Amino acid sequence: MTEQIDKPDWNALIEVIQRSYMIKKHVDFFRWQQDYVTKVFPHDVLIAVWGDFNKGLLSYDVCSNIPGIRTQTLQESPGDIDHLMTRLYKQWLSNGERWYRINNFIADNNTEELPEFFNNKLAAIKSLLVYGVRDMRGNNDCLYVFMNQKSEFQTSSVLGMLLPHLDAALRRIESLEHEIDDDELPGYHVHGLSDREHEIVYWLRMGKTNFEIGIILGISPNTVKNHLKRIFIKLDVSSRAQAVATYVPPKLN
Repeated sequence: MTEQIDKPDWNALIEVIQRSYMIKKHVDFFRWQQDYVTKVFPHDVLIAVWGDFNKGLLSYDVCSNIPGIRTQTLQESPGDIDHLMTRLYKQWLSNGERWYRINNFIADNNTEELPEFFNNKLAAIKSLLVYGVRDMRGNNDCLYVFMNQKSEFQTSSVLGMLLPHLDAALRRIESLEHEIDDDELPGYHVHGLSDREHEIVYWLRMGKTNFEIGIILGISPNTVKNHLKRIFIKLDVSSRAQAVATYVPPKLN
């Protein structure tokens, strides 16, 4: 039996695509997503995750019509959302880099293995649709995870036409957690760490948590976590305790 594919509303789709070129700020993207994209491709939540999935250096943006589900909510979630997204990314690769659906998502997964973000905030989500975009030059692949409170996503021809414009719009705007990567700045010394990374290790040695370090340095806990991942790679360690034991502070001039 041939699967039924939804026929797009061409006028609505053309309007969505045209309005994507007007997006200049994150708030524009959010309004476009909520007011237009959901009309041609219904869903409740969109999580965009991008970065180096092999190293676990990931960033996020969230668009949601579920109260309380925002980018900051996800970034401050104690659950390991990176692990789940990496798993979805690997599944996308094994699927020949083609989009795929997961129906009955919560029912088919052990809730103890899901991030608390899902158990506490997204318990009503029943289905996922995962679409990836490869970045062969910048090693900054992007995964778009659409979530629905309905039992399953309907196959739609809109998806393939819409996603390139969604991806282009998101890459044009500044991330909510954007900051200049310290790896691009001068000031490297011991261990090849940047000045910011030395600051983070200093406070790590003082026993501060990611949340406390974020407050001290004026950055988010998620940004601290990403810096720590880079620090672990440079120090060739796998834990905070190993990093503290291995680290040698730079000599002051």
